[in-house]
Amino acid sequence: MVSKRYGGFLRQKRGWYPESRLWAAARMAQVDLTGLRDYTATFLRGRIGSREDRYRARLIRRYVGHGGRYLNLRGGVLGWPRPRQRLIQYRLRRSARRATTRDLTTLLDTGGWREHLAVTWLIAAGRRADLRDRIAQDLLGDAPCGYGWDYCTALARLGTDQDAGLLRRYLDQALLVPRPADESDDPQCQRQAMGTLLYLDEVLGTGYARPLLALGGLWEQWSGEEGTNSLGAVRENVAQLVAFAAGKDPLAGVRAR
Repeated sequence: MVSKRYGGFLRQKRGWYPESRLWAAARMAQVDLTGLRDYTATFLRGRIGSREDRYRARLIRRYVGHGGRYLNLRGGVLGWPRPRQRLIQYRLRRSARRATTRDLTTLLDTGGWREHLAVTWLIAAGRRADLRDRIAQDLLGDAPCGYGWDYCTALARLGTDQDAGLLRRYLDQALLVPRPADESDDPQCQRQAMGTLLYLDEVLGTGYARPLLALGGLWEQWSGEEGTNSLGAVRENVAQLVAFAAGKDPLAGVRAR
C-alpha cells in the first residue's frame, strides 16, 4: 500500500491529482502490485505452509483466483457479450456444485474481500441454502462484517421468506446506526439491503419493507428521504444480478424496452 506521507507527496506533484489520468494509472498499478504480493504469499503458503495453509491456498486458487474470477464478478460481467456470460455462468454453477460447505466457510473465514465476493457468488449461483446460517451470523453479529453488499445478492438469489426476514432483521438494527457523510465509508449496507428487500417483497408478494418505509419510519430517519425513489435503481440492479446468478440474460428486460 502507498503510505499517506508518500501519497501526499505524489498529490503535490503536477498532474498527480486524484481526478487525473496519471493518478488513476498509479492507483491501478498499486492495486496490481498488491494483488501480485498477495498471490505470491498465497503461492508460498500453498507450497511450504502447514496442511491448513496449503488447503486454504488451494481453495483460493480454485474458487477465487481462477481466471481472475473475483475481478470479473465486481459488476463488469453484466455488460459482457452473452456468449461470454454463459461461459462464466456455467463455470460458477459447476464450482458451486463442487464446493463443500467446509470449503466455502473456510474461504469466508479467510476474511478478504476477494474471498467474500467469490463465495457469495457461488452461494447465489448454486442457491447454497446451507450457508444461510453463516450469512445470518455475519450480518446480525455485534460488529459489522463489512461485506454485507455481497450477501445481499446471495439472499436475493435464495429468495425465500426466510431470507427476506433475515434482511428485515438486519435493517431493524442497521438503520439505527447514524448515516456517515460518505456512504462509501459505511461498513454497513443499508441502501443495498433495502433495495434487496424491496425486490424480494415484489417477488414473494410480501410486505417486509413496508413498516420501514412508513412516514417517519426507520428508512426516512436514516436516509432523510421519503419513499422509494432513490431505491429503484438499486432494486433493478439486484434483479439483474439475480438473473445472472440464475444463468439468465441479466439485461433482457433492459434490451426489451
